[in-house]
Amino acid sequence: MTRHELAVVVDADCPQCGEARRLAAVARRCYPELTVRLVDLSVTPEACPPEAFAVPTYLLDGRVLSLGNPYEEKFLERLAEVLAA
Repeated sequence: MTRHELAVVVDADCPQCGEARRLAAVARRCYPELTVRLVDLSVTPEACPPEAFAVPTYLLDGRVLSLGNPYEEKFLERLAEVLAA
């Protein structure tokens, strides 16, 4: 079984990143088999993936899943699809 990773890129100065942190926690809770990693650019700016040019950015297995916060229902549906494949 392939282990998938969701990376959520956030920053302390980003007003929408609180919601991104919440959605990351929801994903972690709903899909324990998914590795969920928060990349906080205010703490480790050098950890910014090259695919992330705005915050919040959601990367699934290194590919952009969403720029900005997705709708929670659609986000969870997409994660379920990937994990079921």
